[in-house]
Amino acid sequence: MIQSVLLDIDNTLLDFNKSAKETIKCAFNELMLKFSEEVFDTFLRVNNSLWRKIEKKEITRQQLHSTRWWIIFDELKINADGEKMERLFLSNLENYAIPVDGALDLVGYLSGKYKLYTASNAPYAQQVKRLTLSKIMPFINGILNFEAQGINKPQRQFFEQCVKAMSPVTSDGIAFIGDSLSADMKGGKSVGFTTVWFNYEGKDVVPPDTCDYTVKSLSEIKNIL
Repeated sequence: MIQSVLLDIDNTLLDFNKSAKETIKCAFNELMLKFSEEVFDTFLRVNNSLWRKIEKKEITRQQLHSTRWWIIFDELKINADGEKMERLFLSNLENYAIPVDGALDLVGYLSGKYKLYTASNAPYAQQVKRLTLSKIMPFINGILNFEAQGINKPQRQFFEQCVKAMSPVTSDGIAFIGDSLSADMKGGKSVGFTTVWFNYEGKDVVPPDTCDYTVKSLSEIKNIL
């Protein structure tokens, strides 16, 4: 019997793609650079690739932050300071908190039945501010983020720490909702969570056995939990 629900934040509760796009536009304006869809598409590809490397422990967060915009600028042949762009991106991102369609309605519904927690690899302070700005924070009982210990999703230890923080509920009483098959579903299933994959991009794919349920809109979760 489900007693608590764990939710990923970016591209599950908050629309990271939309927020990042506005952040980049703001930073480019400050650096007097021309923004284009190619810039944003390159950012998404490079950023996703770097985060997958973090999940596999191939690089650290610090390495992501020190290289991300240098790689992007190099690919786009833009002559700009990648280090300064990274600082602007991080400082501005916390000011953008665009909820995914249906997110506020969902947390309002779920909070009437379960305790709600969030799980994220992003910086703790940044996520607190963004959840607060989005008005989602009042529905959340706890933000689970283990950056201080250097533990990231999908490491099994991350999810074991989540279970510990959500005590006395055990793993079989926890449902986990997230958009990433690798970071969320695989990791959640490894400790026995009921897993709900939010197919944020609406891909026509057959979900792997790491997902107990698959939805293409957050409203569908009301039929599950």
